Amino acid sequence: MATTNWQREDVTQHYLDQVRGGIPFGAEQVKVMLQVINHFHSNPKRIIDLGCGNGFLAEVLLKTYPESTAVLIDHSEPMIEVARKNMSEFGDRCTIIHGDFSHSITEYAEPNSIDCVVSGFAIHHLPHDKKQELYKEIYTLLAPGGIFINIEHTASATPKIEELYDKLFIEHLAAYNNRDKQEVEAEYYARPDKEDNILERVDIQVNWLRDIGFQHADCYFKWMELAVFGGVK
Repeated sequence: MATTNWQREDVTQHYLDQVRGGIPFGAEQVKVMLQVINHFHSNPKRIIDLGCGNGFLAEVLLKTYPESTAVLIDHSEPMIEVARKNMSEFGDRCTIIHGDFSHSITEYAEPNSIDCVVSGFAIHHLPHDKKQELYKEIYTLLAPGGIFINIEHTASATPKIEELYDKLFIEHLAAYNNRDKQEVEAEYYARPDKEDNILERVDIQVNWLRDIGFQHADCYFKWMELAVFGGVK
């Protein structure tokens, strides 16, 4: 299993406490996810959440679609423990797996059997060739008409735009947590999980999806380096 800083409990807890809820336009990203899913697949029954974290996206989907079931996968044991607590209300509608999707995900479902695959801020930890392999496997697992939505941290087009993103994100986190901006800035640039980020531009990733065969592949929402993109099988 791949080793990243997300297997550290302190990294996980800091993210859940001070970052996840403070992501700019986080609510809008989830709203767009639901709008796109509803448009193309109004009642998905079988869902996979890759890099589930605390289970937030799967929770939204299980509440939105009462007939659905979900498989949640994450390589971080601390995240999985939080997800087990958060998702306990869903009982047998929810399967939580401590697994590593840098390896094949085809063991988790049969080809052409999944209605919806989602991921939130997870796939960017994979090298670019592994991202492309994963997107191909997602396509294989999806049933015809099934949809993939990725809420993701992507690369800026230029270093100058990245500077602006960092500045705005730091300001947003400081305001969200009611903390001194300089302290947040120091933490932001020294954070241990930064080295786990392997970012790629969203337009390049959308083109990968199109090359694989996804229909309606597009970036559905974007604010700086934060994007919602995907496609339909």
